[in-house]
Amino acid sequence: MNFSHVDQIDDVGTVENVALLEAKQAQINFHREQSRKFQMEQAERMVKRSRIELAPGQKGDNVAIPIPLVDRGCGDPRNILAVILDRSENDNYTLATKHGILKGAYSRNEFKLCPEKLLLMSDVNCTTFVSLREAVVFGSRCGGQGYIKCSCSGSKKCQTNRCKCFKAKLKCNSRCHQSLNCKNK
Repeated sequence: MNFSHVDQIDDVGTVENVALLEAKQAQINFHREQSRKFQMEQAERMVKRSRIELAPGQKGDNVAIPIPLVDRGCGDPRNILAVILDRSENDNYTLATKHGILKGAYSRNEFKLCPEKLLLMSDVNCTTFVSLREAVVFGSRCGGQGYIKCSCSGSKKCQTNRCKCFKAKLKCNSRCHQSLNCKNK
């Protein structure tokens, strides 16, 4: 093969191409900076709006935490009451129920402030840590959600101990996989 035409490229064309590439890169960098600037402004507006709409909670305030559908039984309440123990500088809250301190930190949009003092600081258990699901089970009159959910797939669907339902000697339910050919229904 003959690559002699590569040697024939003049320096003027190369300089023009480099100048075009540098101009394009400068334009890209400008647009990136503008995008970053506008994104930060939008984030500041969102935080400002959420702070106006969601008043910050104070230590000792009562809150209602919504319980996800999969974590509660049919007769269980939709919310669990808690008390704010602490608020970090990032506006994350440590919450406690009658059954223990909830694991993890909650942001302000994950709970609602209660106007009445239904729980006092002396009513909550500050010695143990529990998950939200465990707190719901402890406070449930029906024994908690009572559902085991599997998501089995493959040739031996729900016929081995890998299946949570099969292992617990329960039938698969509607919250499990959507397979009609499940062997454990």
